[in-house]
Amino acid sequence: MFIQLLYSKIYHLASPLPIKTLGLIIFFLSISSGCTSTHRTYPTQESMREKQVLEDNQQGVDGLGGARVAELTPDGNQVLIVSGDDNSLAIFNVDANFKLSFNRVFKNNSTIDGLDGAVSLVVSPDGRRVYVVSYYDSAVAIFEQDEQGSYQFIQAIRDGLPFEDVFSDKESVKKKDKLGLLGAYDIAITTDNSQLFIASVASNALSIFDINKNGNVVFNHAIRDSDNTEYGLGGAVNVIITPNNSQVIVAGFNENSITIFNRVDNGVLGHSQTLINGKDGVKNMIAPQGLAMSPDGNYLYAACGGGNAIVVFARNEQGRYAHIQSISNSDDVSGLGGAGYVTTSPDGSRVFVASESDNAVVTLAKLNDGTLKILSVLKSEGIKKADERNGAASVYVSPDGKHLLVTTGKGNTLIVYSLN
Repeated sequence: MFIQLLYSKIYHLASPLPIKTLGLIIFFLSISSGCTSTHRTYPTQESMREKQVLEDNQQGVDGLGGARVAELTPDGNQVLIVSGDDNSLAIFNVDANFKLSFNRVFKNNSTIDGLDGAVSLVVSPDGRRVYVVSYYDSAVAIFEQDEQGSYQFIQAIRDGLPFEDVFSDKESVKKKDKLGLLGAYDIAITTDNSQLFIASVASNALSIFDINKNGNVVFNHAIRDSDNTEYGLGGAVNVIITPNNSQVIVAGFNENSITIFNRVDNGVLGHSQTLINGKDGVKNMIAPQGLAMSPDGNYLYAACGGGNAIVVFARNEQGRYAHIQSISNSDDVSGLGGAGYVTTSPDGSRVFVASESDNAVVTLAKLNDGTLKILSVLKSEGIKKADERNGAASVYVSPDGKHLLVTTGKGNTLIVYSLN
């Protein structure tokens, strides 16, 4: 499993990353065919019906070993999945009834590089390219559609340092860290297809790459935690862009912080604000791991594994954020233990959180004042050791809001749910 692989590679090293004490590579939610919907506290239930389960090395499926993140192509014809154990990018076709079938898988070999510890991906707005970031290779691997519309490996961008050096505390490593991609963990792309942003845990950095008119990906610069005491980029683990491309937001796992950068038309970033747990009313924002923005750009959600919480911020007209709500298991609710991944429905009316410790997917409704209300908690009760459908890494809602995709890191599966 990817989480086990991480531990075996890093725990014995002199790593400066306190993240690993909580498990940096974290797989959220345990799901089995025997799931029950826990609703003692929540009278309103959302309907989630299991539609399909795809399992690694079963019925011709490959590339789901330690499945991490899934995303649909813009045309809705394919699902792309990165997997940390298989070090892969897997592609599945989607039919008119939203049934998935295995197409192909890319893995590190003599001609493909940059997929060791593949952890996240982003698809370009036109669907022509897929960018994959890898934790162990500390790289971004680029795939592009050929004339037949099939994705092909193009290149990998990396400093080329071995992981044993990346996760050490050697000063020589810092000098070789030119791109700020050490321990690359998440990636985002602007809607105009002009820039990529990569959050990297070991570099404690946000790296900016420009995409020129010829499609070339060119390193611009890296913003490092050490550049400014106001930054909270220690253990940078997640990055998102606001819907209008005006801000780039980064979660700093080590510093219990979220850093907001304003982005001007030419792509230059300037520090706007750093949200810190325990300041300005912010609470339970311990070890933020997942970020999501409401489709209207007015609310920011943070899933916090250390705080067992979902934290909500409201954005004002000046682009500043204020804490308005924290919901945690300490508030006598259920399902947020180890919360680590968050996403929204396309219309913004629902927020979905995946929680590791509580083995749950929590569905919340966004109220008129921007706060959230728990509608349902889908929990896995009494999972047997032999049941491999557990340890989900992420949740993804289809653009039409009709399907929920759950990748399971320990179960090596992709589960498709119908949403009503």
